[in-house]
Amino acid sequence: MCGIAGVHSERASPDRPTLHAMNECLAHRGPDEDGTYINGPVGLAHKRLSIIGLNTGRQPIFNEDETVCVIFNGEIYNYPQLRDQLVTSGHTFETETDTEVLVHLYEEYGPSFVSHLEGMFAFALWDAASGRLLLARDPMGIKPLLLADDGDSIAFASELPAVLESDVDHGGIDQTAMGQYFSLGYIPAPRTAFENIRKLEPGEQVIISDGEIKRTQFYTPTIEHRDIDFRTAVDELRTRVETAVEKRLMSDVPVGAFLSGGIDSSIVVGTMANQMDDPVKTFTVGFDEALFDESWAAQEVADYHDTDHTEFTVGPDDIRAAIPDVLDRLGEPFADQSLVPTYIVSRETSRNVKVALSGDGADELFAGYSRYRGEYYSKYYRRIPPAVRGSIIEPAVDRLGVSREDERGERIRKVKKFLRGGEPRLSHRHFEWSRIADDETLAGATRLTATSDGHASVQEAHDDAAKYLPVNRQDDLSRIQAVDTRFGLPNQILHKTDQASMYNSLEVRVPFLDTDVVEYALSLPTNYKITAREQKRVLKKAFDDVLPTAILERGKQGFDMPIGEWFKNELEDEFRATVSTLDSDFVDTAAVLRHLDAHKRGTAEHSKHLWSVYVFARWHNRMRDRGVI
Repeated sequence: MCGIAGVHSERASPDRPTLHAMNECLAHRGPDEDGTYINGPVGLAHKRLSIIGLNTGRQPIFNEDETVCVIFNGEIYNYPQLRDQLVTSGHTFETETDTEVLVHLYEEYGPSFVSHLEGMFAFALWDAASGRLLLARDPMGIKPLLLADDGDSIAFASELPAVLESDVDHGGIDQTAMGQYFSLGYIPAPRTAFENIRKLEPGEQVIISDGEIKRTQFYTPTIEHRDIDFRTAVDELRTRVETAVEKRLMSDVPVGAFLSGGIDSSIVVGTMANQMDDPVKTFTVGFDEALFDESWAAQEVADYHDTDHTEFTVGPDDIRAAIPDVLDRLGEPFADQSLVPTYIVSRETSRNVKVALSGDGADELFAGYSRYRGEYYSKYYRRIPPAVRGSIIEPAVDRLGVSREDERGERIRKVKKFLRGGEPRLSHRHFEWSRIADDETLAGATRLTATSDGHASVQEAHDDAAKYLPVNRQDDLSRIQAVDTRFGLPNQILHKTDQASMYNSLEVRVPFLDTDVVEYALSLPTNYKITAREQKRVLKKAFDDVLPTAILERGKQGFDMPIGEWFKNELEDEFRATVSTLDSDFVDTAAVLRHLDAHKRGTAEHSKHLWSVYVFARWHNRMRDRGVI
């Protein structure tokens, strides 16, 4: 795992100090080695976290005559097979790394070589002979890559702060992106916080040649019609997941696993335990607040598989101490609350291993989130006449106090969220399940078209999903799952995991996002995943022998932190001080502070909304102080 950066300019050859500055922004992604390279209009920079071929992998890596070079972030899991094929074809290898496969594959197949790769990756490949620069991001969007273009020069990097170190004009704050942020909590690709900087989308390749930029989508899921019985689906799914885990154990350094105690990470750990000779090293984070704590469940799994288990307990003081380390590195605002505890567990994990497997992706593929259950039952709620819903049910529920201090308050919060399912149009319902603040809150706190900006991005994702889902997988739940897999997952969950882990020089691998697993899961009937009584039905059946009974039968508990309760108490002063110094045309700080007061009284539950404003305020203040905006 690594960090990559570079510049392409026809006006003048890139300068080494700029490349060095960009590279230093990525030092946490690769503390083991670095390298730079300048050739004509292109300058490349690389920071390496050595995982495979420890002594021979310094980048850039070249082909035999050094006319093609590459800088690479990620892992290619089928590189041994590709390497054997290339050696048979007459290619000579100088290293033991997976990275070198890329330059020789390019020699064989040209730009289409990217379709031969299985893994997670972002790379830049320079063909000096043809003057062609290739950039690409892996099919599932596990690894990030950003591109800035001001019409004169181009810069790219693994993280936004590195792009901002280049001389490319960022174009100012993107107002639509800010609207998306305040409604969803993140900025979905291809937008970023800045007008002239964009994210590559999952499965996208960019070719820069002869002054032109050509973008192509080299991957979208191939979803087949599978008319198979449930038992066959169980057996085939198990084989695919086991194969995916086995591939991701490939490493020349120690490998461990995140263990939350949920179904997904427990399956990954159980599968690892069956495949490894030594005990699996597992790591979990717990909270003092019982409503958020899953450490007991993680311990249950650790005991079941006799893992080498490490647990960390997080409280308000730990969060307060970690906030600068996390939020003050962000290139754009990102409001997933679990970023901070994920950072903490990554930090502690990195003291023991350099690679960790996670269960990310299974909730989207197998209908694990509570919103899927909400969607499942929402069809019954929509049968109630709108007049009754709007004049009786919803006003009555709105009057109930909501809090995340106890189970009652949490149930009320979930009921209020469920009532969003009254929307008749699927994309509207999906947006309502996903948004972090309602219309009234957003209208009072921001001077943006946040609701319409957020919904438009979700609608576009639904339109895209309709193009590759077969007719028999166009039911509402299948559509939502497909959108979450291709939209919410890379833009929120995977972005969070990449940031939190790479800030600590830790590589995280995600076996559920092997494209073979993804395509198979999306092809299965919805009732194989969710019924009136059960979620993740086919996945749990496939791995019931590696799950303790207590884990198999427990409900879904999200990985979250009680930031809303901390804003009422331990972190209130920090919130007020940060937001009060915000000077932005996008946010009405007085309205936000009123929302905090309502939140403290328990007349509203604004945890996610308040966190999003707090994150934005820290980001905006830092960008202003640095002279970026």
